Amino acid sequence: MAHTSDTGAHRAGMAHTSDTPGPEQEMRQSECPGPEDSRCAEEAHSAVPSLSVLTAVMLAPPCGDDTTSSCPGDTCCLEESASDPRLSSVKQHMHFFINKADDLHKQLSKGVSNREDNTALLASFLFTCQPIFNYLAATAHGPVSDSVRSQLLECSQILCNKLENLVLTCAGSRLVSLNEAEPQSISHFHIGQFRLSPFSVTIFWYCRPTPFLAQADTGFHKRMRWNVGQLGETETDNTEFYFLCCEDVDTLSGGVRMWSIGQWIQVSPETDDIEEWILCGVPQGTYLKRMILGSEEPSCGDATDCLLQLIMLDQK
Repeated sequence: MAHTSDTGAHRAGMAHTSDTPGPEQEMRQSECPGPEDSRCAEEAHSAVPSLSVLTAVMLAPPCGDDTTSSCPGDTCCLEESASDPRLSSVKQHMHFFINKADDLHKQLSKGVSNREDNTALLASFLFTCQPIFNYLAATAHGPVSDSVRSQLLECSQILCNKLENLVLTCAGSRLVSLNEAEPQSISHFHIGQFRLSPFSVTIFWYCRPTPFLAQADTGFHKRMRWNVGQLGETETDNTEFYFLCCEDVDTLSGGVRMWSIGQWIQVSPETDDIEEWILCGVPQGTYLKRMILGSEEPSCGDATDCLLQLIMLDQK
């Protein structure tokens, strides 16, 4: 399958001009810490970055110098578990990243930088949050109890909501842009990566429902994207792209917003040849609806569970 619709991050220095990133762009968006040896990837927990990696991030925050601010009220309250001491470490890291989000908001709100600098600061912080998202996702999809898994996914959702609110607040103050058609915009961010044999899954979250194609009205708006690859292959070898999308549907009782999971189907260019991608200008594709979820927007964890059910059924 060819590469998917996502006009988010381009290679450094390039504008967001197409609905579909090329191979290099998808690899760049999917970068995250994790084991380099694919032979150790048969279980999900093999992709878990160690807490020492997260601690190193904490000791070198990307913005601001104050790391002693009090714990905010919107962090998750993990249950103390003597059987799984990782939860207490996760709680500390959650406090740190949420506090740093508040610090960055205060810094950007001063309005002393231009939009390009603001976008760079915000993008840098979102990148810094990738290890904790990877740890939460990989651990939650590893050999843990249902209670621990639920708490880890809750933390991931809370941090996701916090970062979404940060981006939306900055966009509302015109400090950054959410428009994928504009250069240096921030429409989405990475919220986790894990391995579950025979798949590797990388997850992205859109800060608001975003038109499926930037330059055409399909009626669908994307909320999440999953890059699904096969273990033992590089991400550009045979990656499938799935989306959580919504559409407004007219019913006898009025309009309703319906949610679904669908797959990007490449129309043009017809191959992955890099020269064809360069000459194509704006790659084209369609949204193939695969699973209808109903009128209630699912959480990140629930949507990912539905995605896993779908791709596992495809394997049978």
